[in-house]
Amino acid sequence: MPAPAPATRYSRLAMLFHWAIAALFLLEFALAMSFSQFNPGDAGYFRSAYSLHMSVGMAGLALSVLCVLWRLMHRYPPLPEEMGPGMRCMAKGAHLLLYAFILGVPLTGWAVLSLRHSPATLIGSVHWPNTPYLPDLSHAQRDALHTWMLPIHSYVSYCAISLVGVHILAALYHHFYRRDDVLLRMLPGTSIGQEAGAQPQRVR
Repeated sequence: MPAPAPATRYSRLAMLFHWAIAALFLLEFALAMSFSQFNPGDAGYFRSAYSLHMSVGMAGLALSVLCVLWRLMHRYPPLPEEMGPGMRCMAKGAHLLLYAFILGVPLTGWAVLSLRHSPATLIGSVHWPNTPYLPDLSHAQRDALHTWMLPIHSYVSYCAISLVGVHILAALYHHFYRRDDVLLRMLPGTSIGQEAGAQPQRVR
C-alpha cells in the first residue's frame, strides 16, 4: 500500500497555534516595552502593562507547550523542492530556534516570578503556580539568582523578537520573490496553486 502523499498546507489547528502564539508574543513584547521604557504619564505607558505581561506570558507558555507536543506528533508540509541545501538548513535552524524561544522566553519569565514569590494572575483570583524549588531558596539565594536571571530573560526576549522579524521577512521573500507557497499554506482561507489545478510557479 503506497504511503499517503505529504500535506501541502498546515492543518487548521497548526495555523491556530501559529497565529495565536504570534499574537501573544507580539502583545507580550509591546507590554514589556510599555512598562520598561516609559514612565507614568508618558504616551506609551499603560498602567496594567506589567500584570498583563505576566498573564499573557504564562498563557503563551501553556499554548507553546501544546504546540510543541502537537508538532512532535504530526508531520508538517515539507519545504519546497526548489530550495537548495543551504536554504533548507537555515529554514530548519530558524524554526528550531523559534520553538526554543517560544518556550525559553516564558520559562525564564516564570523563573523570575517564582524567585519574587509573585505568581501571575490568569483569571480573577486564579494564579499560575510558582515553579518548584526556586521559591524555597533563601532570600539571599533568590536575590542572587534574580540578578542573574532577569537580564537573561530580557536578552532572550530581544533575540526572539529579532528572529520573529527575520521570520516575517523570510515569509515575504518566499511569497513575493520566489513566488512559492510557503506563506500561503499557513494562511487560513487561501488555496495552494497545485491544489487549485494551477501550474506550479518556477523560481525566478
